[in-house]
Amino acid sequence: MHVKRFILPLIIVLFIFSCRKDPAPDKPAEKPEEAVLTVTDGASCKFANASGRNDVSLGFPRSGDRQKTSGTVKVAVIFVDFSDAVATVPPQQVFGLMSPESENFLSTVSHTKLNIVFEPQFKWYRMSRPSNMYGWENLTFDLHKSYIQEAVNLADAEYDFSKVDEIVIMANPQAGALNRSSSLIGMSGNAIVADGKTITNAITPMSDIFVFTGLLFPHEFGHSMGVPDLYSFRGPLHGYVGDFSIMGNVLGTAPTYNAWEQWLFGWFTDNQITCVRGKGTGSVQLTPVEQQDGMKLLVLPISTTAAVIVEDRRRIGYDNRIIKEGPLVYLIDNRIQTGAGVLKVLPLNTDDQVKTDAPLSVGQAVTYNGVTVKCTVSASGGSTIEYERK
Repeated sequence: MHVKRFILPLIIVLFIFSCRKDPAPDKPAEKPEEAVLTVTDGASCKFANASGRNDVSLGFPRSGDRQKTSGTVKVAVIFVDFSDAVATVPPQQVFGLMSPESENFLSTVSHTKLNIVFEPQFKWYRMSRPSNMYGWENLTFDLHKSYIQEAVNLADAEYDFSKVDEIVIMANPQAGALNRSSSLIGMSGNAIVADGKTITNAITPMSDIFVFTGLLFPHEFGHSMGVPDLYSFRGPLHGYVGDFSIMGNVLGTAPTYNAWEQWLFGWFTDNQITCVRGKGTGSVQLTPVEQQDGMKLLVLPISTTAAVIVEDRRRIGYDNRIIKEGPLVYLIDNRIQTGAGVLKVLPLNTDDQVKTDAPLSVGQAVTYNGVTVKCTVSASGGSTIEYERK
């Protein structure tokens, strides 16, 4: 009887609550950093490597297994030939294809922060197999490491590898089966061992040194320092960055490493980078990447791994063949791996494989993902960039 007295009120209460509509949730508020324009130095824009690779990337910090980017780097140079490709010229002549242009390039573009010292052993060492037996057409890390280790072992009795930081194995460039230079980017547990020392970085110039000569080593050494290839492994070869950066086109008109790469190497400091988050407008004056002083890079993040970035390129030093000077706009995304477009010149156009017209003229603007950058001043000393994020 008491149960029946309470059933009806309970049903009414349950009906009321089941029919009641909760108020619509408030629209999510913008994060403070999205609503307010915030300008800081580069420390807050150091994107980590999110590519899934631990050898080369544009992410901070660089791997401890990569080569130092300042001071003196001692590089052993060993020369090898083969039973089917016997060297017919002195090793000094082959060495001259690489040096002194390689050292001069790296000294100049690092603003004299990096000093490469080659220590060659001018002797031809005969490898145990013909040149076409080293698997170069389908080269793997293990095959590459084995090739380098064999050459090191041949020279070890006459060369002290304990005193060098890196190794170059120069093959007889007449060995046609070895036609593609490469870098070994090892780790401390998987590298070259000689004279009790583990050497994680090595370079193997091949017959293409006849084409690239002294600029071949700086490209491969870029990998030793930890940066990726900026050309495309698939599709238009130079469709991402065109002529800009030796990591994109070794023989391009603007081979100087870009501002992000130089920042990663420590050649530019955080104080030379402008990081802008949030909505609003502003401006920054940039100086050429080919010079040491001044503001070098504008970074406008669009995610935790990606940003619109701007540098200034001028007809200076090794970039003296630039067709059009001015500020250059890129998209960087550290989720993307080497050879797949981690850095792309904006506006995107992979059919343009030189990008010679990409630097902005005065009054010209580029918009990407709600970010607009516009060149308002362009002169020999740099450029002024106005930026807006909506």
